[in-house]
Amino acid sequence: MRGFLKKMKGLVFGSPVATDRATPILLRTRLALPVFGAGLLSAVAYAPDAIISSLRSGGQQTASMVVGLGVVAILMLLALAYGSNVRSRPDERADYGLVREVLGAGPGLVTGAALLVDYLFTVAVSVSAITGILVYIVPEADGWQRAIGVSVIAIMTLVSLRGIRDRTRVLLAVWFGFLIVIGVLVVVGVAFPALSIQAPEQPEVTRSAFLAFAGAISSGAVMVTGIEHLASSGPYHAPPRGLRAGRTVLIAAAAASAAFLAVIWLAWRFRVTGWVQGPVLLQVTERVTDLHPAVWVVGFAAAGILYAAASAVFRRFSNLASLLSRDAYLPRQLSMANDRFVFRGGVLTVAVASSLVVIAADADLLVLVHMYVIGVFSSIVLSQLAMVRHFSGVLEREGSARKRRSLHGRRVLHAVAAVVALIVWMVVVIFNFLAGAWIAIAAMILLVVLMRAIHVHYARMKEDVQLTPEDRSDALPSATHGVVLVAQLHRPAMRALAVAKAARHARLEAVAVATDKHAAKELQREWGRRTMGMPLIVLDSPYRDLAGPVLKHIRHLHRESPRDVVVVYVPEYVVGRWWERFLHNKSTERLREQLLHVPNVVVSAVPWQLESARERAAEIAAVQESGNQDRDEETAS
Repeated sequence: MRGFLKKMKGLVFGSPVATDRATPILLRTRLALPVFGAGLLSAVAYAPDAIISSLRSGGQQTASMVVGLGVVAILMLLALAYGSNVRSRPDERADYGLVREVLGAGPGLVTGAALLVDYLFTVAVSVSAITGILVYIVPEADGWQRAIGVSVIAIMTLVSLRGIRDRTRVLLAVWFGFLIVIGVLVVVGVAFPALSIQAPEQPEVTRSAFLAFAGAISSGAVMVTGIEHLASSGPYHAPPRGLRAGRTVLIAAAAASAAFLAVIWLAWRFRVTGWVQGPVLLQVTERVTDLHPAVWVVGFAAAGILYAAASAVFRRFSNLASLLSRDAYLPRQLSMANDRFVFRGGVLTVAVASSLVVIAADADLLVLVHMYVIGVFSSIVLSQLAMVRHFSGVLEREGSARKRRSLHGRRVLHAVAAVVALIVWMVVVIFNFLAGAWIAIAAMILLVVLMRAIHVHYARMKEDVQLTPEDRSDALPSATHGVVLVAQLHRPAMRALAVAKAARHARLEAVAVATDKHAAKELQREWGRRTMGMPLIVLDSPYRDLAGPVLKHIRHLHRESPRDVVVVYVPEYVVGRWWERFLHNKSTERLREQLLHVPNVVVSAVPWQLESARERAAEIAAVQESGNQDRDEETAS
């Protein structure tokens, strides 16, 4: 059974990856685009929905092209700024590392929290968009949005835990395939004018034009959300890394801008006004081609790019969580990679959290969009301010007039990007606050408070355990006192007594608790018939408490000899089946937990393997032997 489970694990998650083989794959721009640019391009599948929905509330759908051009202008400005970012710092720490190094630990912590929240909502939004596509194509799936969304996240989680490394070609097909599909739609849309298309009857508007435009800009800003992921791609580019990574940022942003404007233009041309439910991209396809198979093709391409973007976020979230963990802001376990060199803790965290968000929002894309862009624009503002300060410092050290002009220009670029990003952030906060932005802000604040508390804990722990010149923690105890807990004389108890004798303590005794007077007397009679070589002390327990009398006795020993170390031996059963864990060791586990809080006490569990454990150990040994033989054969070949 054990061998079968191991084979299934290898089939699902893949074989282990050795540390010396886990080197990053270096990519040229052509291959880096689909790997790191999916986040930007995937927004084309839902950003038009957010813009048209906001304009619809003010009856301003005809202005969608104007808003679209404004969104593209913001995207390209930030792409130029981030291209400068990654040329200057082609490292994996990206915005978090930049802000922490240049502006300090506090702003760095805010940036880290903002990005984690942004990644969480990226997964939730992408999955909800996939769900919306599926429900539009298959109307019978309506009402199952939560189940579909959680199922998609479960698939992403399994793939992320496997850590597939050689899928660049697949991503290349998905990325360029989506662009080709949009290009074909534009060609068909130009070839067949939409003069006969009649817009559906529109209900009365509910918002002013100004509010509609502000909401459209704040919602359309989702087009920018994938740009930070590109800024972390430097280490995965072939040399010269900074130059190639900067080029990747600009090409990815240009491609996403072109595709986005194409969809917005087609929606404007074919009068997709947002009053009909369903993804704008698929409504456009239906009106342009009037072919249901074409809707399936476009839907499949859009779902593919959305899936690629969300799965990339799984990796980025777990990588950022590991960086924050190494800086002592998150539990240290998140920095530990598994045998596939995947940060399993981060993957599972984002999977569970994004599933809860999808369930809470009923996989409603437009609800989630309002919560979405707060995190990424918070990090953008801070990173651009950090770059302004960075170039100010470089300018002070630069003597060449030509280089100083270039540096001045780049500093101005980052200053303008910071101002524009701050304006967008304020618009989002003001106009989307009650619509859901407050949730993202609250999540960021809660995360900052939590991470700061974790950091304080780790700092205090480090100070507490740090060696000092006057430290005497390595001083030998004056003596050791062994105490063996026994309930009855059986093989596990005899094994614990033998181990305690072998330690050669200055004093050694056995202790039993008389929760049952008849059993205690029987133990004493059996003890007297045998030559045990140590005294048996029976502790009275009128209220049938096991832990209390033992703790009282151990503290009494400690008061008598404060410099002595008391070693308590506790016999424990080792079981081979999961359900057997609920049947054994519960009392001793609680006792051990309490003994650990008594000063100068060492608790030693003496294991005794039951038959099921011995059988399992034999199975494990056989599987390991088989695995060693397989690895030897692979090495030989």
